[in-house]
Amino acid sequence: MAVYTRIYESDLSLIEKNFQIGKILSFSGIKKGIENTNYLIRTNNKKIILTIFEKRVLKKDLPFFMDLMFGLSKQKIKCPEPLKNRKGKYLFKIKKKTACLVSFLEGNDKVKLTNKDCYTVGKNVALLHLAAKKLKLYRKNSLSVNSWGALLNRIDKRINRLSSNLINIMKNDLFDIRAKWPKDMPNGIIHSDLFIDNIFFYKNRYYGFIDFYFSANDFLAYELATCVNALCFKKGIKFLC
Repeated sequence: MAVYTRIYESDLSLIEKNFQIGKILSFSGIKKGIENTNYLIRTNNKKIILTIFEKRVLKKDLPFFMDLMFGLSKQKIKCPEPLKNRKGKYLFKIKKKTACLVSFLEGNDKVKLTNKDCYTVGKNVALLHLAAKKLKLYRKNSLSVNSWGALLNRIDKRINRLSSNLINIMKNDLFDIRAKWPKDMPNGIIHSDLFIDNIFFYKNRYYGFIDFYFSANDFLAYELATCVNALCFKKGIKFLC
């Protein structure tokens, strides 16, 4: 369940007043996702997504995400495009939280990717990286190697039931990874969260990427590593792509 913030018709009337989106006919919460609250809004002429940012997304990072999606959209990269209100602003307040509206992207995620799907995703990741090079934007990757120690410290010791001394093994591995972390590799803006539910297909063909709220500047290989770990294995831990 990912609807953390409840909204009502009175909230929508303020959105309708401040955005040129037509008359709102209906709205419904979107259960998929774990970080932010999302609603599908239907107007008399379009569908749009309302995203309400919850605690994990920092307010200072929001302009980067908005400018990135807008810039990519203008370069024909299929992704949600943020909408400006009548004052020319992307961000606004609802229920005392920061929110935005973005265009609706057709399609859904696929339960299982084929080799051809993986190739197509890889091709479009490359197109995203090339398009992002033209944007003068920067955000440090908050989930790069320096953040992993804090995440590791939060893991419950009960995980050792899976394998004896697993936490200490992971700590030793992290020490080794930090020591060998590369200093100079091709870098740029990456999506950084290309798990299967953030890749949309429409009529069984790749259609676009969603959820850019972990995007940042980092090694391009970081993106590839995320994709391999998230997309290229199926049940039984067999390599797919």
